[in-house]
Parts: sequence; structure tokens; C-alpha cells
Amino acid sequence: MTNDAPFAHGTVGQRLNIALQNELRDGERIEWQGIKLARIEPKGFGIYLFAIPWTAFALFWTAMAAWGTSAMDSNSPLDWAFPLFGTPFILVGLGMLVTPFVPLLQRGRILYAVTDQRVLRLSLGRDLTVNSVPASRIGDIVRTESADGTGSVELALASPVVNFAGRQSKQFTLGRVDHIRDAYSAVLELSQKD
Repeated sequence: MTNDAPFAHGTVGQRLNIALQNELRDGERIEWQGIKLARIEPKGFGIYLFAIPWTAFALFWTAMAAWGTSAMDSNSPLDWAFPLFGTPFILVGLGMLVTPFVPLLQRGRILYAVTDQRVLRLSLGRDLTVNSVPASRIGDIVRTESADGTGSVELALASPVVNFAGRQSKQFTLGRVDHIRDAYSAVLELSQKD
């Protein structure tokens, strides 16, 4: 069930492939591998319910503070500290508004693999980050599939794992990839080995 699709992303894909080969233990076989697709998920826009009012209020508050400060007769540099206080809130709001588009920035930089021993996620940014889940820690498995055959597989873990952001998580997700049924079959077969 190996997914032999070539990596069309040039040197990044080649570097991920080399990194995957270097991660393999003696005798470990790749059963499936796939690159994360660069797709914007509609559910990612749910954050806009909070981000739009947050950003609007931060802009309004900062503008009103700047208007109030400019109307004052004093020319002290400390007068502008109050309007500048709103800048971090504006930046947080803009960050939330950009969040649904993050998969576009990750395009071709995340490789998932299922071997005969574990599930791997290799993420290539400035550094290579490798997350590994052995077969013994795999709990419930949930597959989400679109009509075009793409989807994701979410694994519930028996004990926490450190995810790519450095936080502990009891879930491990193979993000949106092609041929999700092949990935699901490989994970299901792996989970039944222990």
C-alpha cells in the first residue's frame, strides 16, 4: 500500500524524502507516505467569529486613543503610549485573520508516513521536526474523507506525544492528503499489530 506519488515540490520534497529514509530503523518498511495538501479548510474560518470583532474593536480603540491624544495640547512622547498600547491587539487580530491561510504556507513542507512500526510526521521549516507515534500508543482512529478522496486521519493516543508546535497532545493527525483510504488502511493495520 505504498503511495509512490512523486514529490512535485523540488528540493523540499527531496529533503523530506531523505529525512524520512534517515529516520527509518533497521528493517523498518514504509507502508504508506503522503505530502500534506495546501488546501484552505472552510472550518478554519470559524475563528473569524472572534477575530473580526476583536480586530475591529482593537482598531477602533487605537484610533480613538490616537484621536484623543492628538487633540491634547501637550506634545509629550508619553502621550502616544496610550494609543500604541492597542498595537499588539491589532497584531493578534490580524494573526487570527490570517490563520485559515496557514496551510498555503506549509505547502509541500509536511510529510506523513506509516511504517510497519510507527506513524511519522516530518515537518520542514527552518529545522526538521519529526513526530513519531509507535503502534502501541495508537487508540481510536477516525478518518475524514472528501468526495475527491482527500482527507485526514486522526489518532487518539494512549499517552501524550509532543506535537510539532512543542506542546503535548493526546491526538496525532495525518492532515489533508491524497488517497486517504490508503493511509487509513495502513494505520489500521499498524494498530492491530500490538
